Amino acid sequence: MSQLYPFTDPAAASPRRIVSGAGCTVTDSEGNQFFDAVSALWCSPLGFNPPRLRDAMTRQMDDLAYYHSFMGRTPDVTEELARILGARLPGRLNHVLFGNGGSDAVDTAAKLVRYYQNARGKAGKTRIIARDGGYHGSGGVSAALTSMTYCHDGFDVPASAVLRTGRPHFAVDAEPGEGEVAFSKRRAQELETLIQTEDAGTIGAFIGEPAIGAGGVILPPDGYWAAIQEVLAKHDILLIADEIITGFGRTGEWFACETFGIDADMMTMAKQLTASVFPMSAVGMTDDVRDTIAQQAHELGTFGHGFTYGGHPVGAAVALETMAVYEEMDLPSHVKARGQIIANWLADIRGHNAVYDVRCIGMLGGVEMRGDTDLGDSIGQQIGQAAERRGVFFRIIGNVIAIAPPYIATEDDLNDVMRVLSESIREVCGG
Repeated sequence: MSQLYPFTDPAAASPRRIVSGAGCTVTDSEGNQFFDAVSALWCSPLGFNPPRLRDAMTRQMDDLAYYHSFMGRTPDVTEELARILGARLPGRLNHVLFGNGGSDAVDTAAKLVRYYQNARGKAGKTRIIARDGGYHGSGGVSAALTSMTYCHDGFDVPASAVLRTGRPHFAVDAEPGEGEVAFSKRRAQELETLIQTEDAGTIGAFIGEPAIGAGGVILPPDGYWAAIQEVLAKHDILLIADEIITGFGRTGEWFACETFGIDADMMTMAKQLTASVFPMSAVGMTDDVRDTIAQQAHELGTFGHGFTYGGHPVGAAVALETMAVYEEMDLPSHVKARGQIIANWLADIRGHNAVYDVRCIGMLGGVEMRGDTDLGDSIGQQIGQAAERRGVFFRIIGNVIAIAPPYIATEDDLNDVMRVLSESIREVCGG
């Protein structure tokens, strides 16, 4: 095999080869069709061959197929995207720096934390707090921030720059009799203790997904983000909201920061920015972060960071068209309505005796299976295989079946997908 496949055992059999896509469905080299119920990598909300995005790409290539944003130049279309995106971002966020993908967006945000703190005369504030269960990419620092050991093993990632605090998984980690608000306060107190023990003067930022995705579709319990933000503000620690998965509608608002009341200093975004038909990412930032960085860069003579393909004009054109499609579909209302179909099915699935918990917000859902059945740790994988035999791809995360369908899925599509999930659970677990 000529290709070293990402996040795959190299000794495993050759992967299924996907040759075409139509709407929410992909077709493999043997002619088998599959509805992708997690939008590939949480990232294809408009399906796998969106004609409007193809046409936008073609028009831009006819005008300007490539130019950079270095040394006092930038494509006009990139500047327009920055203006529109800056106006759409939540809270105090209104500036952007473009990149190529989610991992480099997180690496950039972490790098900007040091630049920002240095500019403030606080050179020691270099470490970043991340959470158990958090996924932030597979680059250098982004892999270190990720909690999954498969991103660390054998790579010697710079883990010394990272502190780790508890995940907000109420269903699993709450103590007996503990309510959601009390659990959230306990997690915040644990964060407070960590900061005091490690010295706030060495900690520059905290990074968190508003709703955890690859760590098992973990939704924050009541009071969680308010309590966490209070601790961070007390200790002068920046908050980075990692919206790589949740950004652009997934939780039923344009951004999950709006869903969960998060007032971030920086935000990472990618995936649904271009509906993933072109590799592009952005780091959003507040006036304070941007202006502090800009002043330091002015004094040094230049801002010495960027990527050859950052702000690519074709990517910018695709992102602008993607944003236009979202506006036309009235994105928050659309996702909430479609998400209710998923939630209704999950309410029924919750009753199966092999199901430990179900979670849903917008078009992001998860079914957590019990780990104490005869099937043990293979239960999720077996359910995923049963669904695949029925023509549906889910994302299997240990004992969690993740659900994040394309936004263009019809009501009938979603009913069919959730019916397959229910049938697959019954096939594997009985009942």
